[in-house]
Amino acid sequence: MLPFIALAVLGIVLLYAGLTKNNRLLVPIAVAGLLVTLGFTLKAWDSLVAYYNRMALIDNFSIAFNTVAIISTILILLLSVFYYKNVKEHVAEVYALMLFSLFGGFLMTGYTNLVLLFIGIETLSIPLYVLAGSKKSSLRSNEASFKYFLMGAFSSAILLMGIALIYGAVGSFHLATIPVLIKKTYGFILGTPGVYPGILHIGILLVLVGFAFKVAAVPFHFWTPDVYEGSPTIVTIFMATVVKTLGFAAFYRFFATFGPIDTIWKDILWVIIVLTLLVGNLGALNQKGTKRMLAYSSISHSGFMLIAIIAINKLSAGSLLFYSMAYSFATIAAFGVLISIKNYLQQSDNLAIFNGLAKKNPLLALIMTIALLSMAGIPVTAGFFAKYYIFVNAVSQGYVWLTLIGIAAALIGVYYYFRIIVAMYFKEGDSTLPKVEVQPLFLATLLFVTFMTLAMGLFPGWFIDLI
Repeated sequence: MLPFIALAVLGIVLLYAGLTKNNRLLVPIAVAGLLVTLGFTLKAWDSLVAYYNRMALIDNFSIAFNTVAIISTILILLLSVFYYKNVKEHVAEVYALMLFSLFGGFLMTGYTNLVLLFIGIETLSIPLYVLAGSKKSSLRSNEASFKYFLMGAFSSAILLMGIALIYGAVGSFHLATIPVLIKKTYGFILGTPGVYPGILHIGILLVLVGFAFKVAAVPFHFWTPDVYEGSPTIVTIFMATVVKTLGFAAFYRFFATFGPIDTIWKDILWVIIVLTLLVGNLGALNQKGTKRMLAYSSISHSGFMLIAIIAINKLSAGSLLFYSMAYSFATIAAFGVLISIKNYLQQSDNLAIFNGLAKKNPLLALIMTIALLSMAGIPVTAGFFAKYYIFVNAVSQGYVWLTLIGIAAALIGVYYYFRIIVAMYFKEGDSTLPKVEVQPLFLATLLFVTFMTLAMGLFPGWFIDLI
């Protein structure tokens, strides 16, 4: 309960702090508040406490994913000091909206009631619509906000319809009560053979579609490249890491309940995963802009994370958490390097800006290389074991063909990640441009996520058994 209160209060405090017009105070206040929230969150470890008439549950699963989200948010805020250094107005509102969105994500990871799931998704999403358009002078930012709002509203409506149909089939919103009511009403235990009501199937499929929109799974991914490209880069990082992590946690909790229903939804999810892996990786091949390339890369990573959902068992939660951590750290590093180059050289995010980076700033080039190698799943990085655990779990559940397709998709990804690495080390950059320099705090943040990427790759056992 305390983490929720701390986040809500912190968001309000930041809004009032913005009235002082002293933006230097904002990040220290936000980081200090998030550290307090992190302390409250970890204090509840190994506890099992229900709140709001059993609508929310604090368990190790929700605590672990909330912790990843808090740490990612802190790192993003530290990067934002450099990103917003020349911005005088509305910075406090940006930080406050991020925290309110994070609050909604907390509701999503710990829900045990479908009504709270919907409330959490809306609390997470509404601030994001504003954040996507927070760069008001940019037409692309305005377009990103509008597209995100339309697609988000559409997906929320579908999700709500699915929740309503599930309620109509079983007469309850509580995840723990639904299996009991299915046995009482239809005479069989959830997961055993039987004629489940069609309205329940349709409800589950609609919720699946709603989640697919939120996590950018194909064919519900159309908004992702434009929104990621048009949004301010700091907001893009938040969407790609924190929002995706919390979205998949909610996705997992839902299908941990309904997963035993072995019906057509698994076939549909199988197709969605394959399309997400292929479209994400193939779409990234021809991109010339870094943010669009990373957007398609994000889509492909959704495919890998969905494999943990379809092959759900007692090991899936740990593999999904590990993947979320590995992906978040690598993404923060990659976008952080992009921010430093783009802002310093005052150029577009075309892939050509990486040409010769190894000569201009060898350390930045090394950080970017490790991040890209992790995304590609190369050994000795966190990304390798993230994919390994996902694939091993999938094979154990009989999804051999899906695993082979995933491996093939990962090999495709290696190509476009190495395009940037080759550009940094083997192509000549513009000799008239100055060397890229980075502020100490910004560099320290990038070094931390790089260290974590390598630590998780070298000692994966320390992290995989957290939950």
